[in-house]
Amino acid sequence: MIGLLLVLISVSLALVGSGAVSKAPGDARESMRSPQTAAAIANARPLSNDVTIRNNPERYLDEKGNRAGGIRPESPSAARHRAERPVGAGAWASLGPPGGDVFDAAVSTVDSNIALAGIAPDGSFGGTLYRSSNEGNTWSEVQSLDGISVFDTEFATDGTAFLGTQDSVRESTDGGLSWVTLNLGIGANDQVFDVALDPSDSSIIWAGIADASGSQPVNIMRSTDGGATWANRTPPLAAPISGRGIAVDPGDSNTVIAVFGGDFGGGQVWVTTDGGDSWTDRSAGLPDNPMQAVVYDGNRLLIGGGQLFGSENVGLYQSTDLGATWTPLHDGTWPVLVVDAIAVDPNDAQTILVAVDGSGVNRTTDGGATWQIGIGGTGALAGRSLRFRPGTSTDLFLGTSSLAVFRSTDSGNNFVQSSNGITELSLFSIDANSLVPDELAEAFQGANNGGVLSSTDGGANWQIESAPPTRYSAVRFAPDGTLYAISSGPSTVAQEGLYRRENNGSWTPLGPDQGPLYESDLDTMRFSLNNPNLILLGGADFGVAGFEGTIWRSTDAGQSWNKVFESTAGTFERVTDIEIVEDGTDQNMVAAWTSESGDNIGGALRSTDGGASWFDSSSGLPAFFRGPRLCASPTDPQTLLVSAWLSFQSGGLFRTTDAGVTWTSTGWTGNQT
Repeated sequence: MIGLLLVLISVSLALVGSGAVSKAPGDARESMRSPQTAAAIANARPLSNDVTIRNNPERYLDEKGNRAGGIRPESPSAARHRAERPVGAGAWASLGPPGGDVFDAAVSTVDSNIALAGIAPDGSFGGTLYRSSNEGNTWSEVQSLDGISVFDTEFATDGTAFLGTQDSVRESTDGGLSWVTLNLGIGANDQVFDVALDPSDSSIIWAGIADASGSQPVNIMRSTDGGATWANRTPPLAAPISGRGIAVDPGDSNTVIAVFGGDFGGGQVWVTTDGGDSWTDRSAGLPDNPMQAVVYDGNRLLIGGGQLFGSENVGLYQSTDLGATWTPLHDGTWPVLVVDAIAVDPNDAQTILVAVDGSGVNRTTDGGATWQIGIGGTGALAGRSLRFRPGTSTDLFLGTSSLAVFRSTDSGNNFVQSSNGITELSLFSIDANSLVPDELAEAFQGANNGGVLSSTDGGANWQIESAPPTRYSAVRFAPDGTLYAISSGPSTVAQEGLYRRENNGSWTPLGPDQGPLYESDLDTMRFSLNNPNLILLGGADFGVAGFEGTIWRSTDAGQSWNKVFESTAGTFERVTDIEIVEDGTDQNMVAAWTSESGDNIGGALRSTDGGASWFDSSSGLPAFFRGPRLCASPTDPQTLLVSAWLSFQSGGLFRTTDAGVTWTSTGWTGNQT
């Protein structure tokens, strides 16, 4: 989907302040490169871009002006956007890079050229389906499924394709070009996480249903007529819980294993030997955490699961007596015990590969006695699905959060990104180096992960930075060319806060670190043009007492921090942007704030002492609903603009000409701004 969310205002003032950068003419600026950039290039991993760059870029914008707080369940499709730039007369060309939250990818059983990749942004609604007709080299969106999240992709032995989607099971008989919806008959709460096909009888289909509403009593369904009709086969669960995975005995259609997992904990394993008429709970001996994956070959049963958020680990377990007893197969070398998918070498049962949410692909060649971690360069990836291409033991397709599809043709020894054409990466911030405008950086987030991307050629090619694979809300180049990024969390793999890229390409956490009870959920950073030691951060404290809007200040380049502003309970919950009034003094500053809950209480703050103290300065502003952003005039330091949502359906643009003392409407209104 090409989901443009930009409102393009033909005022250079608005473009500069929102992170846009005008490219200066001539070669002098282009030949400059900061020492940090030059040293870091060799340490970044390449990421291809399938878009041809046309003309010289003049401005760079992200398609989303605000951070994760702007993406909420009421508008899930808003997460789908990517970097673009104008190429003249209001037209925009994609800069890529390719990516998206691929929850499953599968290759046809009858035509190895055909592959499907299901997108579910951050594991929620508003996704889509991509199809490849050349073994995953390039992909195109299936437009009929635009806006429909796809959690599972399956091919029957005859090539018929099935999808588990946000609103039912879908079927295709033409290789995924067109789809029909199979009515499960359970109403609106029919989000399908898994579809299992009987290997010996193509008319038998199983579906694992999510407990999306918190009260869905039907979690496992079966069809014996190819999906024309469905029957409830849910085990006697103690409480509604989502059906996450199903495995059918390849030699006995009546023997089925179903695994379950809650959104915030709890997991179960159930076994039936009579087609679902009765079930046996086989959860004893397993962690009480969400189960995600199941594989059964008729002799050995493998179960994987866990949830990164909350450290609800499961890892990988094996049973040779249909779940009566369990043996853990993960050893002490695993850094993360969250298994989302399992793939067994079809020619060697001792070789097992697992997709791990937080460390890519792990592999054992001795039945689980020893493991290789993050094989093939996948160590920083969040693996979501993993499959062998039918008929091979060497060709693997890996679906990942954020960076879409990776492929290996040598049994996992090397994985390369194979996502060209998948334009679903959730970008949250983009910035250009004022010293070298062709150097760009982007912050992205996915389901339980994220990262920083950089380009030194105006977006023709992108590299994955070595920053920790966690959620990032903002990137910015300081005036000296040093790249900084904000990890907004929540994260179990790295500290939240500000990170700085060093000369060798490594990243250093700078804080602020408030300990285990509070997360520094930051949105914005600002650097002084005159004082390289002055840094300001804005966002929220998220912890045991809820949200509190905060501003942090460092006068020693991030070595130490002071919380110079904190909202009182019941007032507001997030500082979304900060501008330093560039009048040469570094004394006057303006900040924008809003409510995390969507109440109309947002406004502006002002400081006249270099950010040491702050006070309300909202005269002339309406109450903001969400997401205010600031930009400063490049020619008049007293003039700033602020844009904000005024409601779910409208936005506005406001101006100050006295550095934030008073504000007036520009008269422009539109959709959410």
